Amino acid sequence: MRKQKIGIAIFGLGTVGSGVINLINKQRASIKLRTGIDLQVKTVCAKSKRKKRPFNLSSFNWVDDPISFTKDKEIDVIVELVGGEKGISRRVIEEGIKQGKHIVTANKALLANFGENLAKLAEEYEVSLRYEAAVAGGIPIIKVLTESLISNKLTSIYGVINGTCNYILTKMETEGRDYNDVFSEAKRLGYVEADPELDIGGIDSAHKISILSSLAFGTKLDYRNVSTKGIKSVSLEDIREASKMGFKIKLLARAEYKKGVLEQEVAPCLVKKNTPIAQVQGSTNIVVLEGEDIGETVFSGPGAGMGPTASAVVSDLISIALGDKVPTLLNSIRSSKRSQKGVNEKESSFYVRFQLRDRSGVIALLSSKLSSQKISISQMKQKEPSKGKATLIMTTHKTLQENLSKALHQIKKSKICFGEPVSIRIQEI
Repeated sequence: MRKQKIGIAIFGLGTVGSGVINLINKQRASIKLRTGIDLQVKTVCAKSKRKKRPFNLSSFNWVDDPISFTKDKEIDVIVELVGGEKGISRRVIEEGIKQGKHIVTANKALLANFGENLAKLAEEYEVSLRYEAAVAGGIPIIKVLTESLISNKLTSIYGVINGTCNYILTKMETEGRDYNDVFSEAKRLGYVEADPELDIGGIDSAHKISILSSLAFGTKLDYRNVSTKGIKSVSLEDIREASKMGFKIKLLARAEYKKGVLEQEVAPCLVKKNTPIAQVQGSTNIVVLEGEDIGETVFSGPGAGMGPTASAVVSDLISIALGDKVPTLLNSIRSSKRSQKGVNEKESSFYVRFQLRDRSGVIALLSSKLSSQKISISQMKQKEPSKGKATLIMTTHKTLQENLSKALHQIKKSKICFGEPVSIRIQEI
């Protein structure tokens, strides 16, 4: 589709939707001068018409039912910015595609769960489904994977792709505050999803890495195969001890595809301080791609927020208007079935923290449980006991996650420790 004028309907006028309208209003003349394209927002819909917004709502046609977008002949593209993987968002996108409307969305949850079906539907009706804003905000990583690096054979992709978790971990590290304190602040500032588990539980990152995996490797989109662990168990003590050993703790999203096997994981990891991943602060995102011909390439930038995400949406609108025809992908969906492999089968070193009972024989029993799973200790440090509790921190030599999990389960059952032992992978990157 190459059109000089493009009629746009926007469903959702929150931070991103308002940002899109502001950006188009601000840059409309410049975009037209540089591309010949006139972006025209004609119709909008949101939960409340009365809410105060940073633009003049009367400039647009308001509808109460977003399904009406799909039958409006003046609308070329529907922009979905409400979120959620079910309900009205999915209905609007599916019906819009069937009515020949192009789609731009920032809805990573919907794509992670139903992206393959939506991609097939878009191909069937010969319309575009674009989603640059769904992953890493201001970093154009979707275009990199679907266009710039499409000729390369990629083998791994990893990064920090949830700004909320990185904000929390950064604040804990730089200000010496505990998790609950910083989480409360992040929630107060509006950085946390309505369902906090989406952020701190690692689910948001799992949605995103499953999309990136499919694009990078041509594998079947499979969000439910991502091994996912959040940051709730990470304490200020862990961050300080990791720092003493030359590491920082980051919520790392990682995927590898080698010898026909796909491995996907989201989990807190210890990464060396001198790596690009460790340098990322606050809500900034970073994505690292590794390939046979390009080696390692690093992309970093704002992962969320009104401006960066709106920029990604408008970029997709311009691409559609210019008639840029790239595969919807997610990825080679007709021939992308691959065997799946969990991270339990990958050897790594681990950081482990215990709260042990301060009594004789505890260390010997703990060592025996680790030894029974063929786990050897690399370093060990015991802090001064207090009120019958002793904190023990260790790192292991390389072992299987599955073996460590079994050992920690046995240690907990032996009733020599308080609460859950904390284990964090030491990631070599």
